[in-house]
Amino acid sequence: MSTNLLHRVEAQLIRQEWAERVVSPAYDALQPQQRFDLMEKDPYVFLHVTRSFGDDQSEKTADEVSASNAEALSRLLEAGVYEKARPPSLYLYQLRSEGHQQTGIIGDVPLSVVREERIIPHERIRPSRSLHLADHLEKIRIQSSPVSLGYEDDIQVSEIISAIQKNQPPLLDFQREDMIEQRVWPVPEKDADALVDIMSNKHAYIVDGHHRVSAASEMWKRNGESEAFGKLFAAFFPLSELKISAFHRRVTDMAGYTLDELFKEITARDFTITPFQGGEDPKPKVSGEFSMYAGGQWTAIEPSRIHPSEIDSGLLQRKILGPIFNIDEAGSDNRLQYLPGAAGLNHLVDQTDLHGGVAFALHPVPMVQLLSVADRRMTFPPKSTYFQPKARSGIFLVQR
Repeated sequence: MSTNLLHRVEAQLIRQEWAERVVSPAYDALQPQQRFDLMEKDPYVFLHVTRSFGDDQSEKTADEVSASNAEALSRLLEAGVYEKARPPSLYLYQLRSEGHQQTGIIGDVPLSVVREERIIPHERIRPSRSLHLADHLEKIRIQSSPVSLGYEDDIQVSEIISAIQKNQPPLLDFQREDMIEQRVWPVPEKDADALVDIMSNKHAYIVDGHHRVSAASEMWKRNGESEAFGKLFAAFFPLSELKISAFHRRVTDMAGYTLDELFKEITARDFTITPFQGGEDPKPKVSGEFSMYAGGQWTAIEPSRIHPSEIDSGLLQRKILGPIFNIDEAGSDNRLQYLPGAAGLNHLVDQTDLHGGVAFALHPVPMVQLLSVADRRMTFPPKSTYFQPKARSGIFLVQR
């Protein structure tokens, strides 16, 4: 007999008067300097709790970063930023931005469901990143960033969500300078029972949080698969409400090539290179087309042929990043940087002009292709998709 997919979660919620100040913008949508500036400005912004090893300007060790994370969490708790833990419940979490709206169901997912392969990934992970997150979880003992999961649209679920939003005011309603409107509703017990029952035998796709799923599973194993570590904090969104952006790449060096030599290497691998004209938008217009920025200029890169099942990030890795730049997709040498499409191509240009190297802009993965690959239990390279707006960290605290 399969395990229920959705369970109630016991969580502490941020107090309304603190929410706008504490709840961080999406971590990877910010440039490192922007994250640093926000943390310097305010000791209570949740970035202090979630900042990652390797992204600290003081070059702290992993243990020192984790200790700093724990200290920041203690600072928030001592200031009374969070309510006391509520009884196990479900919640609705809505994000609205620029005419786009998505509403998720917040709850827990048993990690046994991950083992049953009912939580379906579509990207491979970088093992080092997963282990760092597992170490972080072991030290801090909370989950504060819900893994985003996509489920196939269900009319019953939609009707329940609509009725809750219509009939009661939200517990939380706020937005930061990123202009993402965020609202949270409690789910009444009767509706929670219905949602748990409807979702019980469903499967879901990992939308955002592949490394967090892996890290939570690692912690569960480390602790003898104890019940205390056996759940994953998650937000379930209907697939129809999700919006995919690209994840661009920047290599921090030119691998010893001049720009002309690099063009020749790429052309030799069955690509056509065409410089963009002045004022022409370099954003890739279709799947299978890349844009490359190096030496102060944009060029379009088009493969002579591409298999229908292969996505752009896989082709880029297989034919350019691997053989020409000797880049391992596991990211062990840190020469490959991932830049979300939400940051815009100007960010790619600024980073490349300032620090050198070469940047590649990609087209978003079509949802149909993503689901087709995931359903066949195949995976893309790490950081192939960027879903926005992203569920924020620091609204809920879930003790583990």
